[in-house]
Amino acid sequence: MKLKKECLKIFRDKYTKSDDEMLKAFFDPLSKFNDHIKSIERFELDKFRPLVNFLQKGTNIRDEESVKLLAWLIDFEPYRNWRCKDDSKGTGVPPGITEGEPEGKSEGTEDPRANEPQVPDQQSGWSRSIKRTMIFCITLFAVAGTGFFLSGGSRVGSIREPLSDEKCMYWTGEHYEPIKCDKSIKHADVMPLNLEMLYGLRRINATDTLTKYSLGKVWYSKIRGKHEFFTDSGTHPVEPNKRLKPLTNYILSNYVSYHRYLLTRLVWSIGIGIIVAVSIGMVYLFRRKNRLKSRIGSGMI
Repeated sequence: MKLKKECLKIFRDKYTKSDDEMLKAFFDPLSKFNDHIKSIERFELDKFRPLVNFLQKGTNIRDEESVKLLAWLIDFEPYRNWRCKDDSKGTGVPPGITEGEPEGKSEGTEDPRANEPQVPDQQSGWSRSIKRTMIFCITLFAVAGTGFFLSGGSRVGSIREPLSDEKCMYWTGEHYEPIKCDKSIKHADVMPLNLEMLYGLRRINATDTLTKYSLGKVWYSKIRGKHEFFTDSGTHPVEPNKRLKPLTNYILSNYVSYHRYLLTRLVWSIGIGIIVAVSIGMVYLFRRKNRLKSRIGSGMI
């Protein structure tokens, strides 16, 4: 039934007058109908069995009309050679070529490749664009997903060692950065270098990664109605009159959503899985289509 529906769909999408002979020979050899759609709709499903067995089991097809129908369905390029009969007024020779004389060859010269099977081009433009799209999507999701999974928690870039003449530091908004004392930073206070604070105090941006295991390892402060979390105790780097407090179960339960973090990871995992599955499916279908073309071109069916 699906094969019949596919024939109707292809007929509506790309039918031309040059398809009449092939369609009539397969669907209406006794000329019972004057309408191709009616002949396809009333075609017995059992007569599709050779095509179904070939597509599912790889069995050979001996009926020439079935081969032509299959080539028509998958838009196999050499199919146009069968359509040349109508275009060349029944001569069976492509337009512009003298009957009995091969294209590009002088009279009496035999083309040694004339009897070789036609093999479809495996590197068609369509296949290259599909491959590029799959590679781009997989690379994009792989890079983004890897970055997301590795960015969990409070990790930031490593703090560089201060130079011999860098005796001061300033808060970048994420961590302390060493600097020369005679330099000034816009919107930041320069303070004497403190190695313990330089290496130990960092702001935690991915707050949804905090769990009960963070208790005793994370500190927080409420600034202008917003909770900020840090990796060490001490005073707030921007509001030195406020001390950082140890993370509590109450703050963790009311201002941190670890479930939201897990949900985000789950969504990313599902997205990557779908992309990979679709890519594998497209590769499988593309290879299967090429195998069909190869079998038709090599005369195996």
